[in-house]
Amino acid sequence: MGSSSTITAGSVALFAFLIATQIVAVSLLPRTAAFTNVFWTVACLGVYAVSLWSLAYILYSGMPLSLMVPILSAIVPLASIAVAVIFYKEPASLLKVMLLCSACGIIGVASTVK
Repeated sequence: MGSSSTITAGSVALFAFLIATQIVAVSLLPRTAAFTNVFWTVACLGVYAVSLWSLAYILYSGMPLSLMVPILSAIVPLASIAVAVIFYKEPASLLKVMLLCSACGIIGVASTVK
């Protein structure tokens, strides 16, 4: 683990970058056509590689995994749903969105329990 266990502004910025790259990578998956479209596959895997690098670096710098995973588990799926509805024109009922938001809220509460 890194020499510092404090959360710095740089690690928060890198965490925001991690979230953004996760969302972009998930958003690119449909364009890969099950990894048969070479261009989009390389782009998708490249974004995932950068995302995993930032995750590894954040862990190395001392940010707690028990904090990062619940946040990622809530934000990335909800943002992916928004991308699917907005850009890929997928249907999403209000009930579905409410249930997913509730599940993310429960994950957030559970991550604070000691």
